[in-house]
Amino acid sequence: MNKKAIIFGFLIGIVTTFIGISIYTFFIGLKLDLSFQEIINRILSTNVLGKRASIGVLLNLPVFYYFLNKKKEDFAKGILIAIVLVALIFILNKL
Repeated sequence: MNKKAIIFGFLIGIVTTFIGISIYTFFIGLKLDLSFQEIINRILSTNVLGKRASIGVLLNLPVFYYFLNKKKEDFAKGILIAIVLVALIFILNKL
């Protein structure tokens, strides 16, 4: 088990989740005719962050399968840990 690969996969998972949240919020903001500043404020707001994070995590799936197909299971483990951690944070936040 390569710990550096797991940590790198974890960081990729977290960054990919944030990118997914940003892309989702950006497209919703464009559909609602919001200004760029309002879209940025929505990305940074925590009101419905759990719902947007569940959509943002979907962007991790192709990355996860890419690493599995390239036989880099340690990177895939890191991405899976990131997905579980994001889910646990938002589950505990709901309580």
